[in-house]
Amino acid sequence: MSLRFAVLTLLDIEPGSGYDLKRRFERSVSHFWSASHQQMYRELHKLHEEGLLDCEEQAQEGKPDKKVYSLTDLGRAELRDWVIQPSAPQKIREPFLVRMFAGHNLSKDEMRDALEAQLRQHRSSLESYQEQNERVLKSDTALQERYWLAHQTLLLGIEAEKTWISWAEGLLSELQESVKK
Repeated sequence: MSLRFAVLTLLDIEPGSGYDLKRRFERSVSHFWSASHQQMYRELHKLHEEGLLDCEEQAQEGKPDKKVYSLTDLGRAELRDWVIQPSAPQKIREPFLVRMFAGHNLSKDEMRDALEAQLRQHRSSLESYQEQNERVLKSDTALQERYWLAHQTLLLGIEAEKTWISWAEGLLSELQESVKK
């Protein structure tokens, strides 16, 4: 996948400025795809130049004009063509797992500290995802129906965080038991 299709997907949901798009990206797609602010703006300009996006300038008082992007028919067609293509599973790139793979170099205290730090991060992510899920469940029924599949990605994220938490808690428990021996 490329940032191109993440941008098209987010603009398919709702037109917006680069700022709007970046905020939307951070609340959704950034959980499984990353991009910098600069990359996002470069991609918007490129997609506009290719005729996949329309750009309407809106005057703002005391600020530069705001550029609001939306999909063209060509952009919508390219998004659809991409969506129907099969996706190959991606390999996991998780630095923490490489550290754990080399964990025999850590003392038990260092290992416990590393696991507890990872556990805090995953608990925080789980809490954030659950809050987002509550907002989705309280949203308009028509929106819930239209974005049912997008919501499923959030539910997968929740399950993934629960799995990480369970795994880390299990390791911490085993580590605690080994200290007692």
